[in-house]
Amino acid sequence: MATAALRMSFMTGRTASRACLARSTPATSVSPFSSRHFLTTSTPLRNAQTASSTATRTAAEPAPQAAAGETMEWNTYFAFRRSRRNYERVFMAPCALVGLVGAGYYFAQQDFDPTPIFGMDQFMVYSIGTVAAGVVGLAAGPVVGNMVFRAANSKAKPLVDRMDKEFFKHIVKNRADPSANSVRNPIPDFYGEKIKSVSEYRAWLRKQREYRRKAQFYVGVD
Repeated sequence: MATAALRMSFMTGRTASRACLARSTPATSVSPFSSRHFLTTSTPLRNAQTASSTATRTAAEPAPQAAAGETMEWNTYFAFRRSRRNYERVFMAPCALVGLVGAGYYFAQQDFDPTPIFGMDQFMVYSIGTVAAGVVGLAAGPVVGNMVFRAANSKAKPLVDRMDKEFFKHIVKNRADPSANSVRNPIPDFYGEKIKSVSEYRAWLRKQREYRRKAQFYVGVD
């Protein structure tokens, strides 16, 4: 009897454990699907978040420094420099002519009076005024030419301005001390206005060195 009862209890335990497993099977069968579904839906979300953070970080980063320090070749710069000088020279004559014609037309419309102006004849005063207007136009020619050059080369204007500053730094650094300037030893092209190419700049450097040697020699003699 004891053996039969023990066997009966063992069979009952096995039946109960099987029932528990049967009841728990649907829950475990759902979990792999649910976890797999969560991964497939969260991966695009993580990619979108990563792309958004990357775009935000890229937008927040400063612009590359290469654009700010961009320069041009010296030969190209000297070509622009020559072109600008040509613009300035070409506009000198038209501006002077405009000044002369404008002033002459204005004074021609005035009534001539024998009363002297500043102790001089009125015709003489008008003539001097006309010539003065022409001189003013001649002096304004380079300014107008420079404005036209900058308008015609608007894309290269920032680079030309930057190279102007860099070129002037080289001139200031390498030019000789003008304190020893004299009639026997005049300083050559103090502002470097005659330099039109790299070879002329090298020749300018040689002249500056020669000027220094002559200045030391003349100081020693004096």
